[in-house]
Amino acid sequence: MNSIWLKIAGVALIAIIVIVVIGRFQSDKPAAESRQPERTRTFADVAERDRQFATAPKPAEDQPVEQPAPVAAPPAPQPAQPPAPAPAQPAAGGVVLPSSITKTTTLYFKPLSEEEDIAAQQLLPWAQTGRSIGRLPMMSYGPMVRACRDILTRWPDSSYAFRAKQMLEDISTSSRVGGFNITPQEMDITRFLKPRQGTQAVKVEPVQR
Repeated sequence: MNSIWLKIAGVALIAIIVIVVIGRFQSDKPAAESRQPERTRTFADVAERDRQFATAPKPAEDQPVEQPAPVAAPPAPQPAQPPAPAPAQPAAGGVVLPSSITKTTTLYFKPLSEEEDIAAQQLLPWAQTGRSIGRLPMMSYGPMVRACRDILTRWPDSSYAFRAKQMLEDISTSSRVGGFNITPQEMDITRFLKPRQGTQAVKVEPVQR
């Protein structure tokens, strides 16, 4: 009889030891995982972020129309609401910079001919790639700036010109002013804020930094 109780006690002791060991292993696992270093950003990550500059804005007609939420009638007459603020505000010198766009905004661009559009589609990614390379140590934004200025000269009223202005503004101030003498007028998007003859409405998004 005593040997049976000894066996039962032995089995119970082994079970307790197994439970304690498993509990200790599970409690140590999150701590070990938390000590793993964070993954550093690579050039591929930077290039992926910069691809947004080579994405053509979508026509406003393709965007779903947001329906305003119903508002209950006020109990008493309310004063007239002030006009909504402009989506983009002028910077110093009266120019409006691409960075002033902080939400989805309607801009107005002139469409290109098929031949011009193909040429612009080839040049804009070249500028975007030049921007990614320019962010590497010992490299220059020169190819990007030349491509952007080419776009601004050939298609100044197009959505490609807007993307070029975004890229010119997005580099460091020292590179813009000291390195390439990029003027505020080269980055100004005032002409895109209002409809003009021959333009089409296009929705643009702010730059994701």
